[in-house]
Parts: sequence; C-alpha cells; structure tokens
Amino acid sequence: MAWHRLGYQLTSAGVDRDGPDGVWLLPADPDASARRLRDAISAMAGVNVAVVIADSDGRADRLGSTVIAIGAAGIAPLRVTEDTEPEGRGKRQAETAVDLVAAAAGIILGQRGRGAPVAVIRGVEYQASDEGVRSILHRAKKSAEPVVR
Repeated sequence: MAWHRLGYQLTSAGVDRDGPDGVWLLPADPDASARRLRDAISAMAGVNVAVVIADSDGRADRLGSTVIAIGAAGIAPLRVTEDTEPEGRGKRQAETAVDLVAAAAGIILGQRGRGAPVAVIRGVEYQASDEGVRSILHRAKKSAEPVVR
C-alpha cells in the first residue's frame, strides 16, 4: 500500500502498467476532470448528469481488486443517513456514495481494460454536489489550488 500525493491510499500508488513500454497515471485533478466531463456531457445531451471517475484498486487484506471513485462531479461524495431508535437515540451513518456508484459501474467496466470505458447507471438517488472525492480523503490537500504535474 502507498499513499498517493493526491491523498489516496492505493496498492499500486495510482500507476497501472500498459504493457512493457508504458504506464497510466491518475489525472492530475480527478475531480476537475469529472467536472469537465460532466459539463461536456450535459451540454451535448441537454440533461443534468453526475460523473464518477473510477479506478481499480486492490486491498491489502484480500486477494483480487475492487473499484473505487477517484473523482466526482454532480454527486455528493457521502450519503448521510439518520437511524432513529425507539428510545430517541439516533445513529448518524455516512456511506461513500461515489464508491457505491463506482462499484456498481465496475461490474460493467471490468478490470484492467477488459471492459467498457463508460457505464451509465440509472435509478440512483443522490444529492447534487461538486464537493468531489478530494473532500472525503483524510490525507488530501484541502486547498482550492489544483494539483499540478
């Protein structure tokens, strides 16, 4: 496991091999990339959409890989719920909504370039937001300045 400079904890530090001669790196600012994609799709299609940029990632505690969100636009990264108990004591829970969407898309997208480059997920209830994934990372730089390569 390694901490990427953007604040993600990743098994391969955000570097994917592309055969013997190249690599793929994460976008310099995945949330900004998601906003640009969302704006372009909305302008072309004439509808409001949310965009989640996903990447495969392994887990240190298990074999195989999963899919996580690395950037988002138009969708709040967390879905917060209040559970009310009969005694009046509520429990506040936060789910990473963007990771849930990324995982659902991962079924269609496949892993390591073996699937589709884009998945359309319909029927998901979400709160509109441009907070992005960076806002929920513990180690992310919270400044408004974009990360530059």
